Amino acid sequence: MYDAIIVGGGAAGLMAAKLLSEGGMKILLLEARTRLGGRIQSLEGFSYPVNAGAEFIHGNLKTTFSLLKEAGLKKKSLKGKFSRVTNGKWSQEWEIVPHWELLVATLHECKQDVTVNTFLETHFKGEKFVQLRKQFRNYIEGYDAADPEYANIFAIRNEMNSGGENQYRPVPGYPAIIDFLKESIVKSGGIIKTSEPVKEIKYGSNVEVVSSTGKFTCKKIIIAVPLCILHCRKNDSNFIKFPAGMGPYLKAAKKIGNGGVIKFLLEFDAAFWLDNTFLEKRKIAPPSYIFSSEPIPTWWTQYPSGIPILTGWLAGPSSIKLKNYSEKKFKTLLIKSLSSIWELPLEWIEKRLLHYKVMNWIKEPHILGGYSYSTLPTKSARALLQKPFNNTFYFAGEYIPDNSSSTVDAALISGINVAREILKTTDKLNRNIFDR
Repeated sequence: MYDAIIVGGGAAGLMAAKLLSEGGMKILLLEARTRLGGRIQSLEGFSYPVNAGAEFIHGNLKTTFSLLKEAGLKKKSLKGKFSRVTNGKWSQEWEIVPHWELLVATLHECKQDVTVNTFLETHFKGEKFVQLRKQFRNYIEGYDAADPEYANIFAIRNEMNSGGENQYRPVPGYPAIIDFLKESIVKSGGIIKTSEPVKEIKYGSNVEVVSSTGKFTCKKIIIAVPLCILHCRKNDSNFIKFPAGMGPYLKAAKKIGNGGVIKFLLEFDAAFWLDNTFLEKRKIAPPSYIFSSEPIPTWWTQYPSGIPILTGWLAGPSSIKLKNYSEKKFKTLLIKSLSSIWELPLEWIEKRLLHYKVMNWIKEPHILGGYSYSTLPTKSARALLQKPFNNTFYFAGEYIPDNSSSTVDAALISGINVAREILKTTDKLNRNIFDR
């Protein structure tokens, strides 16, 4: 009998497991995949460290910074210019989209929460605002991995109001944080089992967790699986059967949006995007992010490092449409997009491409998607998921916190909050494990 079982070995589950085990509880963490980390993953086959999933720290995030310090890890600031490429023309002055200031002002004056599409159709109809509607929808899809048909405008407004903060990368990367959490759990006596997909959770006098290999019992349970797993139907191989009383919680989870993400990692023989001849010809500084209207629209470099890795990004409805593409078909799109952006021959791009990987998170077993986004019912859905069912079933994940969802930091905060709530029910909260 365990004091607590954690289902899911991503950042939220690991953080909760770390604190509970350090608090003296007997815990078991079950992870369906062969490795820990969820959408945090490094890739082999490249000459340099490559992140298949989470890569950035978006802002000055106290929880992430604190964990980095505890783990003895560092962070580095992003540098380089944000660039936009339109019909072969590069711009780094970040030209304001026509009527953008009007859109921002209208956002601030908005009194009723509506979907992004409803907002645009209400306030920005007609030919005059075609470009504005297109750019705003592209922003919602690319940054939030959200569908403008369902994403709510108040959440987007809050996100835009909190923008402008510094951006960082953890050093050497998020996988090092996952390793630290794992080591901390094991050191405190916690047990971790990978390749243990949970099939059913039963509830009687105690909780019984049925995995593909065995049965485990506990007093309390934390559900820390990706949101898309809670969206699964009975005929899906990733489906988890919950007790009948959990119906309202599962319905709530399905009211939170979950976007698609496909990430592309490309290694070249040299970082041609930093070549002085190229920069001088276009009269630009070294680029960090590159935005375009190509099939793969968003790219970023490793600047200020000269590492010859380019990362492509496709998110939101656009990624869902292409989710069944083969690697060969994706490669054609990648080379075509880069050829157009840099005005270089297709053959030249392909010849210099040493290695590439398509990380299609929509098709990844036990993940099935990217990160969450807010819809109109999301606020009430989160309110329910933040409350334990019968003080026994708890939910943790990046989709749970109200004001910082969709990030690794949100996942860590969620794990901390759940661990604190569980330890409150014991006499083990006295240990000063939350104030490091």
